[in-house]
Amino acid sequence: MNLIVFLLLMHSTRLAAIDPPQAIEIADRKQLFIDTHFFESSENVKLRVHPPDKTNERTLVSDRPWEDATLNWFNVLEDSGKYRMWYECYDVEGWPTTDDTSFCYAESTDGIAWSKPPLGLFSYHESTDNNILFRQIGDGIARSRVHGACVFLDPSAPPDARYKAVSQGIFSELDPPHRIAGMQSPDGLHWTRAPRPICDVFADSQYSGFWDDAIAQYVLFGRVAGRGRSIGRSTSASFDHFEPLSLVFQTDEQDAPDADLYNPAALKYTYADRVYLMFPSLYNHTADTLDIHLAVSRDGVHWSWPERGKPYITLGAAGSFDSGSLYMGQGLLRVGNEIWQYYSGSPLKHNAAELDSLAIPENKRVFSRVVNRRDGFVSAEAGEVEGRFVTPLLIFTGRSLHLNVKTSAGGYVRVGLLDSEGQTIDGHGAQDCKAITGDHADIPAAWKNDNDLAKLAGQPVKLEVLMKDASLFAFQFKH
Repeated sequence: MNLIVFLLLMHSTRLAAIDPPQAIEIADRKQLFIDTHFFESSENVKLRVHPPDKTNERTLVSDRPWEDATLNWFNVLEDSGKYRMWYECYDVEGWPTTDDTSFCYAESTDGIAWSKPPLGLFSYHESTDNNILFRQIGDGIARSRVHGACVFLDPSAPPDARYKAVSQGIFSELDPPHRIAGMQSPDGLHWTRAPRPICDVFADSQYSGFWDDAIAQYVLFGRVAGRGRSIGRSTSASFDHFEPLSLVFQTDEQDAPDADLYNPAALKYTYADRVYLMFPSLYNHTADTLDIHLAVSRDGVHWSWPERGKPYITLGAAGSFDSGSLYMGQGLLRVGNEIWQYYSGSPLKHNAAELDSLAIPENKRVFSRVVNRRDGFVSAEAGEVEGRFVTPLLIFTGRSLHLNVKTSAGGYVRVGLLDSEGQTIDGHGAQDCKAITGDHADIPAAWKNDNDLAKLAGQPVKLEVLMKDASLFAFQFKH
């Protein structure tokens, strides 16, 4: 061995000693299997998207004069034990003008039956007996309707700005006049529009906005140009101004040549660590189909399909209210061990959504509810052949390991702990683990002799998971 080769080998050895694999600090935060982040190695295990169950409920329908053209974009959230909804609708009388959109409010105590309370805030046909918040908002050049509005709670704001909203706005003195507008409210009912655009770009469809405490920034998602309709993102420490959105997600060569993304429906999933979800409608131009898909991210910037081509919410059967086009409503509700989401469906395809068709009663767009298990969007999945995966090094806090898991009658999940060298930790190997079977949103792993993991807390360990005919959705160390 010559001197140069020897020195290079010594240098690489020193680097390996100095730079061991970085352990992932997870503490006691819940971790979801939305992507391959927790697969250092795997065999006979894949990711699987779990579509929610349709209730086929007609959660909200057009049954007021100001809704007689169609319902449109909407979102839901929970606040102080009440479920709240904001939605847009059009009337035949105003369509299509800059004064055709009513921004409305509905609420519910159970998330199933929704009421449209008489608010007394806006006079429609000389009556304030309606649930309209406004049709146009703002002063001077900022006065216009809203379109594609997303309402969110801002925990960083003072009480008078606790509610925020992002939407399309029309600013009459600007060229072009359509920009992204911002609003704020103390109660979600009485709104004030910012006098200037919050972002000097514009695109159709619904925007997504939220406060991200992980980066202490407001986050804005909307449609941008890419491979056809695509999704862009911008962040700001101030709600008053965002830089133009940067492309973060689009279709690619594995999708149909004329397929693109219609709307983001993006959110941060606050019930787990580092999980961002997007529910865009995938628009196939040739077939004129719009169904809802699921994309995932760990940071809101880098997105992927966990199971390419599989819809999250499928079009309904011919003749059903949701057989033509689907859009996800912004937001979700966690109710017990379930996740509830709401989408809008119409029997009309995208290209048929004109006034003469929309006004026909059986063509009206309907909001409906879907139900998924808690944290149940995606799973690590194994079939009849036993699968195995090993996580990267993890550093946890707590005393016990809990799983969200579902198996068939003959299926199982076993989990073991490995040390930083990949060796089984005595008494806590996968073969020492009692088989977990059945359907459990939260079940502790148990070993033959010792279930207390406190002595391993703070040390880098790996999980080894053996599974058969099973779906594993999440894991969490608990105190």
